[in-house]
Amino acid sequence: MPMMANAVPRILVLSTVLLCLAWPRASAAQAMPGRQAIQVARDVYTMTGAGSNASFVVTDEGVLVFDSDIRNNDLPFIRKVTDKKIVYLFASHASGDHSTGAWYFREDKPVYIGTRDQIRAYYQNELKEFEERKAQGLPRYQGAELPPPSLGFEGAMTVLFGGLTFQARAEGYGHTSGDMTMYIPQRRVMFMGDLLNNELHPGQAEAAGVFFANIQGTIEILTRIIDRNLPVDTYVPGHGPVHVGRGIADVVDQRDYFVLMRDEVAKMVLAGKTLDEILKEFTVPQRFAHYDHARLPGILRLFYNQLIERGL
Repeated sequence: MPMMANAVPRILVLSTVLLCLAWPRASAAQAMPGRQAIQVARDVYTMTGAGSNASFVVTDEGVLVFDSDIRNNDLPFIRKVTDKKIVYLFASHASGDHSTGAWYFREDKPVYIGTRDQIRAYYQNELKEFEERKAQGLPRYQGAELPPPSLGFEGAMTVLFGGLTFQARAEGYGHTSGDMTMYIPQRRVMFMGDLLNNELHPGQAEAAGVFFANIQGTIEILTRIIDRNLPVDTYVPGHGPVHVGRGIADVVDQRDYFVLMRDEVAKMVLAGKTLDEILKEFTVPQRFAHYDHARLPGILRLFYNQLIERGL
């Protein structure tokens, strides 16, 4: 069993470890107005509102953080609960709103863990995007740096930390080309990243104008998660409210959303409708009509383009 230098926790790597890199240093900022922390389970908290969701888990040996965004400094929320050191930082996928906030935790020097694909994305487009936004003078980017993951894996990784088991899994190409989930069996919680969006339309996950969410891949991943039949009380979404205690119903809703929405767009394509006509005339199925519509045009374009690519 490999051990990290100066670290008490144990890591069981059921995968290939890729690289270790050093951390930079600099100053922090304040929490974003409109953001709040809710308790999901014992010692498990999620920050929601004002952008994407992020979570942290308090253990006897320190804190594990799942997802971070440079535009949301979530450290003040953590410090309201505990002053324990942040030992691990995970990112569900390489995206500006899920994997860019490591800067706020640099004083604790956590082990930052991502999938192999996240490391590729960091060097291929994520760092460039971050630097471009910094050059534009965007507020939260000034003086900040974006470190790469310090540890990478393929397949699955289990971290035994503070009496809890953290099972990270590289789920494959769904919302992005490398989505990660994390299951905490003792707390009956699973962090889903952007594979799950509650009460709003998913984003199209555009990256570098090349990489987009894969609808069929997302459906297959969600189906596999449903079929695992894990004893989970709460699946934590990457965006939208956390439905504490609703269990697998949220994941079923998300899987069905992609199937039903794709079928409705396919009917319009077969009827000869253009993309512009679909954007103007599309009616969201009643089951999802209450969803926030802000991201609807983007996801409709994604459905349309991937249906056309399949030759429909």
